[in-house]
Amino acid sequence: MAAEAVVIFAAEEILKKVLSLAEKELRLAWGFKAELRNLQESFGNIKLLLNDVADKPQAPAIEEWVKKLKGVAEDAEDVLDEFKYEVDRRKVEIQNHMKRKVLNFFSLSNPLAFRLQMAHKIQKINASLVDLERKASPLGLVSRNTDATRQGITWDRQSDSLIGKDEITVGREDDVSNIVKTLTDSKYDQENLAVMAIVGMGGLGKTTLAKSVFNEDLIQNSFDVRIWICVSNPFDVNLILLHMLEHLNPLPVLSKDNKNVLLVSLKERLENKKYLLVLDDVWNEDQEIWDSLMECLSKLNSAGGSKIIVTTRSGKVALISEKLLPRHELGEFSADECWSIMKAKAWPISSAPEFEKIGKEIAKNCGGVPLTAKVRTIIIYRNM
Repeated sequence: MAAEAVVIFAAEEILKKVLSLAEKELRLAWGFKAELRNLQESFGNIKLLLNDVADKPQAPAIEEWVKKLKGVAEDAEDVLDEFKYEVDRRKVEIQNHMKRKVLNFFSLSNPLAFRLQMAHKIQKINASLVDLERKASPLGLVSRNTDATRQGITWDRQSDSLIGKDEITVGREDDVSNIVKTLTDSKYDQENLAVMAIVGMGGLGKTTLAKSVFNEDLIQNSFDVRIWICVSNPFDVNLILLHMLEHLNPLPVLSKDNKNVLLVSLKERLENKKYLLVLDDVWNEDQEIWDSLMECLSKLNSAGGSKIIVTTRSGKVALISEKLLPRHELGEFSADECWSIMKAKAWPISSAPEFEKIGKEIAKNCGGVPLTAKVRTIIIYRNM
């Protein structure tokens, strides 16, 4: 068992590094964010399985499974290190061009071949992880979350991405502060399940704002459990309940078809607990469907002061969902704020006088939409 323990420890350490690297490099990925997100999700799933390995009796099949995992993790570590090296090399290359004050787009190396090569490598590693995950069940391994009460619990079925605490919210600091203050105000703790709607047109940063609120220290200390779900369409009550349970329940996932079973299981984990539930990107404008969800959540007997945040583009969605808490509407950014976003996203080239002049002109044409500023920065950066 000693040899197996060493392998398990090595695999865990590599997993930590790979998860950390994948989360950081998502912001720098050139054309293969989907592959990195899949890799991140697969390693997250494997990590939960690895939590169960230590409690299993020594078995050759499990030991072989762990050794294979260690090999795949080492391959992933090498690939992400290669990616990080290329990112750093390219930054230096851009800086050198800026120092010579010659901005020749065609003289810089073309990253297309590198993108294709990296995407292929990441896809291959992810396929190996999926295969290991598939082979875990016959070995009796189940996903076990060893800290599912006080940690941030996330489920984003569109991007499957973890929510990073270092997410930067340029120009939204006051919004974050005001929302956190409202959510933690004791005057709203008398009744359970108060709902706040964050409303704004597409691209204004509703999700980024909600993420920043979700990760604030005061929020983490004020709620026993935090759960994040990207809803979009369709608005399926049973599916929302299932996703809530999947990240609270270390046992195999239940079917969404039996609402009563889902509610009983959720009640066991949320009864007398104060939780924050974020429902991101809600489009449902059917009052009855929303009321059905609220009725289900009211049966969980959670602690007073539990809150729900709904992010949406629709004023009608906000109207049918908000309860007790004031609505938070996002306005457009100023040209200077758009420029701040572009400058933050385009380091190191943003320090060049040529870029600043062009960037500020572009910022004026972003229409006050931060997402537009980000996209235009990425286009400029990739062309360089």
